Amino acid sequence: MNYFGHAVVASWTAAGDDLAGVALGAMLPDFAVMCGARVIGAGNASIERGIALHHATDAVFHHAPAVLALFRDAGARLTARGCRRGPTRAAAHVGIELLLDGVLVDDALHREVYAAALAVDAVSVTWRHDGDGARFAALHARLRRHGMPDDLRRPRAAAERIFRMLAGRRLLAPDAAERTAIAEVLDELATPVAVAAPTITRQVAAGLQLQR
Repeated sequence: MNYFGHAVVASWTAAGDDLAGVALGAMLPDFAVMCGARVIGAGNASIERGIALHHATDAVFHHAPAVLALFRDAGARLTARGCRRGPTRAAAHVGIELLLDGVLVDDALHREVYAAALAVDAVSVTWRHDGDGARFAALHARLRRHGMPDDLRRPRAAAERIFRMLAGRRLLAPDAAERTAIAEVLDELATPVAVAAPTITRQVAAGLQLQR
């Protein structure tokens, strides 16, 4: 699940003043990966709960039948277009997560939770390496400026995010033909992901034993 989806799951587990911190914590592992940082401590009970929720959610999400079916579908479509194994696996996985975020972002409550989470200052978080805190602060500020990830409603925007994410990774970076294939497949799968989204959220909530 991508970071916006993690904020959505956090909204099922917390309320009131606690919710924003839990939602930030639930997104924090993804944010750390995005900026090349390593979290070693949250220093805040709500953020700590969110980090634990992130890992529990990913464990459930990656075994949810509806998600696995979409991963297989995306992989088969990309393979049929001649994409290599590395770009296929990466794009199928990340692409489905990004398309799901593009569905979830339409909900007003989800948007409210995400905005509240980004408004939380993460000064209590401790980082493993020098410079990690500064890298996260720069990412945090950029996300705040960007606002809602409404671009993910467009499959092409999701594809562009994948291209940026995989750029420079020798075994995963798609070539020009593979980029075309990825964009086409994400466009094809936008509707199936939208149709499957309620089932995915039910399966994740059931796996976490939560009420939505």
